[in-house]
Amino acid sequence: MIPRQLLVALVALGLFPAASVHAQMDGWQTIRDPSRLGRGQAACWSRGENSACLVLSCRDGGAFEIGLMAYGGNFGLEPMLPVFIRVDGGPVHALSMSVLSVVDIQHAAVPYDPARHAALLSALRRGQVAEIAVYDPASNPLPYRLGNRPAAVDAAMAGCGAVPPAAAGMGGGTPAQDTARFVQIDPGLAHAEATALARGLLAEVLAREPGTDVVASIALLPDGRRILVAEHGVSTASYGITGVGTYVFVADPGGPFRQVYATTGVSLWLDLAQLSEGFPDIWVQQYRGVAQPYGLWRHLGGRYQHQRNVPAG
Repeated sequence: MIPRQLLVALVALGLFPAASVHAQMDGWQTIRDPSRLGRGQAACWSRGENSACLVLSCRDGGAFEIGLMAYGGNFGLEPMLPVFIRVDGGPVHALSMSVLSVVDIQHAAVPYDPARHAALLSALRRGQVAEIAVYDPASNPLPYRLGNRPAAVDAAMAGCGAVPPAAAGMGGGTPAQDTARFVQIDPGLAHAEATALARGLLAEVLAREPGTDVVASIALLPDGRRILVAEHGVSTASYGITGVGTYVFVADPGGPFRQVYATTGVSLWLDLAQLSEGFPDIWVQQYRGVAQPYGLWRHLGGRYQHQRNVPAG
């Protein structure tokens, strides 16, 4: 008997008839039969008897590839297939894939080139949904659930001898050195809506400290998650010599805010290269002192937990 997980994967990959099975893969899944598509990961879309998969794999010990597989359709007779991929509403990435088969399963792929494809792989490893179209980027792009699984993409790349984008060029990188990867949220640049939300979220704190107030800013992630950073002060009695408290609240798409972190006054950055449970790592640095180290915090179990300190130099 074929295990259900394997059967669903085979149906979604077009290796079993789909007429009586509703194939739906929940984000990246390991390719169970590497003899045809290679070793790696696939994220699939299906409707009725038609299925298609975005594939990250290497075939027959070859190079790591970005590929597209279809069952119940036809890529046409041209040797090259224009493929357009957009992740979480971001920029469209255009790829020219070589058509590898026109019998049974339609398969096209392009060898991974870090210079051209690193941005796409970075988006895929932290993305929730990829929209993929062929020939015309505006022609009926299909949604592929990715599930925000960086480890799956990293495993596919590492298994094929490729360096995951999150690991490439990151040695010693800090918020002071990599402004593309790290985005600062500064509550001092007060956002009116965020500040109003923060006043409600910190109502009990404000009631205990009459005459004090909060300022706050908010970040909206591509999948609809929100991160609100608020500062409360000035109160040396509560927060020591800085007189400022920093609070972080997060909200799932359409959900309420919940407090996930609190400390005395810090500068705070979001690490866009590393997501956990859908939320980016946060790096913090104390306001006072010289060359204070960065604290790296990760969203685990519904709250931010300290991982390690990183020297500022």
